[in-house]
Amino acid sequence: MENKNFEDQWELLKQVGSTGTQKETIRKRIQATILNQPSKTRGFQFHPWKSIIAASLLIVILGGSLFMLIEDNPIQNSTSSYTIDNDSFSWKLDDVTGEKAGEKLELYHKNNPIPFGTVTEVTEKEMNITIKSKSMFVEKELENFPYKTIMYIEHVKMQDVAIRYYFFVPMTAEKWIQFTFDYPKLEYAEIFRAMSTLELKGKKPYLHNEPLYVTHGYGYMLYPVDLEPISVTANTIEVYRWEEASTQSYNQYVMKILQDGKWNQESRVGLSSTFKSVDGNEIITITLNGNELTYEYFYPNHEE
Repeated sequence: MENKNFEDQWELLKQVGSTGTQKETIRKRIQATILNQPSKTRGFQFHPWKSIIAASLLIVILGGSLFMLIEDNPIQNSTSSYTIDNDSFSWKLDDVTGEKAGEKLELYHKNNPIPFGTVTEVTEKEMNITIKSKSMFVEKELENFPYKTIMYIEHVKMQDVAIRYYFFVPMTAEKWIQFTFDYPKLEYAEIFRAMSTLELKGKKPYLHNEPLYVTHGYGYMLYPVDLEPISVTANTIEVYRWEEASTQSYNQYVMKILQDGKWNQESRVGLSSTFKSVDGNEIITITLNGNELTYEYFYPNHEE
């Protein structure tokens, strides 16, 4: 049964219609974790067959009583705001607009007619129905985010979507805000940047006084939440702009990775460090050059 589930999900993944480089990147990143990480789910039985997918990114928020009254406001500045009824929310994400679609707010990149995500107000019952009716491969409560945030990742069989992130943020005992984000329409770092900088009007955020790191929903590598993608199209190299880049922040980042207990440091030269996963299946070199943070991935035990 384990092998059948694995093969079924892998066949679905191979049908994702992303670009060649995106598809290859997704394939390699998922392969690297298939045998490493069990999934925690609700309503599904995924034994330690090690979650096949769960990759990996989150954007806009807050609902009033009904989204029928949503006011469309484009996001243009480094801190962007939306208004829903008499409520508003903001986060740090550039060039994103929102449009009403029934009871949803659909999210778009500027000048791109294809939405990459949605914001919806749901009851707790509706939230639980969504969770149990989808092929969720990851369930995780994100620690130290501005608000209590529960994340799920769904494997999606669509032409231009490999996986879909779900984030649920409680507003009241019965009212939740549901955010969905489609990868690779939106890159991992953009998703987590949005959710980690979320501010809801009338709901005081928790301010974490230490650097915040997250996995991208799968695998074990930690990433700072304040990354902005520069180039992530190559198969094994990703380049980000790091808002808090400095020698001190880099050293702190390296220490955090080592404290996690899932990586060994193979070498370090200046501000370039190479880490090997404890199971030996993944090697990552992380280099800081100015405010650019580069990740180079290598999978020594995987066939091409």
